[in-house]
Amino acid sequence: MTVWKMAIVAAASGLVLAACGSSSSDGGTSACTPKGGTTSGTASQVVKLNPDPNTVGKFEPSTVTVTKGQTVEWDWVATDAQHSVTSDDTTTFDSGLCSAGTKFFFTFNTAGDVKYHCSIHAAMTGDVKVS
Repeated sequence: MTVWKMAIVAAASGLVLAACGSSSSDGGTSACTPKGGTTSGTASQVVKLNPDPNTVGKFEPSTVTVTKGQTVEWDWVATDAQHSVTSDDTTTFDSGLCSAGTKFFFTFNTAGDVKYHCSIHAAMTGDVKVS
C-alpha cells in the first residue's frame, strides 16, 4: 500500500471514530425529551438501568409496587448504551432516549398495573404495580 493510500485510510478512520463520539458534557441528559414525567423529583421507589452481560441492559428491580400518588425514579447508571423508559401504551410516559447520569421521575395517580420497556431494546421490560 502506498503512503498516499495509507494516509487516506487513516484520515477516513479518524472521521469514523469522531462521528461516534459525543460532544455533550452533561452526562447525556441533553438527548432526553421526557413526555409525561420529569427529570427531577422525590421518589418512593428507585429503578436502576444497569448493564447486563447477557443483554444490552436491564431494569433493577424489574417490578416495583407503589400506592396512588407515589413517584418512581429511574436512574441510568454505568451503561454505555442509550435507553428509554416508555410505558407500553406509549402515551402515559416516555423518558426519551437517555444516557448514563440521567434520572427520570413519574408520579402514578391511577391504580393498576403499568408495564414499560426500553423503546430500542425489546428485552428490557418492567412493571409498576399501583394500588
